[in-house]
Amino acid sequence: MYNFIVTLDENDIETKLTERFARHARDFDDLQNEMAGRDVGRISRFLGADAKEAKGYEKREARKDAALSALQAMMLENPAYAALFEETQTALSDAQTRLDALLEKVQAQIEQTRNSIDDNLDRAASLPDGTKVFKDVKGDVRTQDGAVVAAELAATIIWYGDEPSYEGFQADNERLERLNAIESDIRSGQAEIGDMQAAMEDESHAETSDELEGFKERMDEIEESVNSNFDDILASAPTPSVASSGSVLSSSSPEIPKF
Repeated sequence: MYNFIVTLDENDIETKLTERFARHARDFDDLQNEMAGRDVGRISRFLGADAKEAKGYEKREARKDAALSALQAMMLENPAYAALFEETQTALSDAQTRLDALLEKVQAQIEQTRNSIDDNLDRAASLPDGTKVFKDVKGDVRTQDGAVVAAELAATIIWYGDEPSYEGFQADNERLERLNAIESDIRSGQAEIGDMQAAMEDESHAETSDELEGFKERMDEIEESVNSNFDDILASAPTPSVASSGSVLSSSSPEIPKF
């Protein structure tokens, strides 16, 4: 085995020490810069994951602030746009308030209609097996789903004269279906308007004047549609709930004595 002895002259030693001290100085500077949040273009080496994430968050917030400042600058430079922006924000907010009020009215009608349906079922005649039945304007006896009851089975029913008609029962069910559809449309409309509001609050993007006008037009369409449908329901005349032939007793019904 051979032993080699490498000798370094004083110049080599001085060069290596200089490089080491320079590296240590650079590391120290990098640490100070990272702790202060300054980006000097070199990869972060000393801060932990939490600190790096916090630093990234600060950068994202700085970008958001810059976008907001750009929007503010645009509004300051264009008073007409600023006025339209504020007008649209207010219009969307007011529309949400009106839709909330309409939703409460619709829900009140839904509850009222459900109560009417329950009352009709309580007062409806019944077959021997408990199936609820109604008499229509023609005198036919029908179940809830509209099926006609056979004559021999219908003859077993005792009528008292205050039973709800089949048409009245169906009208309530159709009314409930329409009200539920309006409730769904209101909630969908509110969600759509909410998306418009969120878009306007997005600091990274400024809506154009045409887009803002489009928001208002679509808002008007949503309100006009649900209000019109609700007005139609309120204007519709209720169907009589008592069958016109309900006072006619079946052949097997006991005769009610007259005094």
